[in-house]
Amino acid sequence: MAYQNEKRQYRANLAGKNYTISGHASLPHFKATETLFNKQMTQIKTVAPKLAPVDQLTLLTFNALSDQLYKQAEVDALQQQVAKLEAEIAQLQQSPKTTAKRTPRNAISSIIDDAKQESHARTTDKLFKQGTNT
Repeated sequence: MAYQNEKRQYRANLAGKNYTISGHASLPHFKATETLFNKQMTQIKTVAPKLAPVDQLTLLTFNALSDQLYKQAEVDALQQQVAKLEAEIAQLQQSPKTTAKRTPRNAISSIIDDAKQESHARTTDKLFKQGTNT
């Protein structure tokens, strides 16, 4: 099996002409590139059939370089975003963990709270019963 660093040759048919391409890419990569090239070349020939083949190839090259610049800008933005997120993670890992402090309830305040709730419930019950008797 060929490794990624191993140079290989690929016979491609580009725009109707046979070429031998040498490179480190995998065979599926070579085939995909050949297919994409021919597809885009067909599109350019359809849109600009009167252009000379060399001008059509120039447009294809220009489009490929333009796409490359857009993709590189995307990669750069994603790398900046990753760096920012990594910095945030590092900052969170360095800062001491803060836990929400609960106010301790002592027995007296707990008893008072329970008494208030019971008193409120009794008052509500009395008012309800009085309202139904009239």
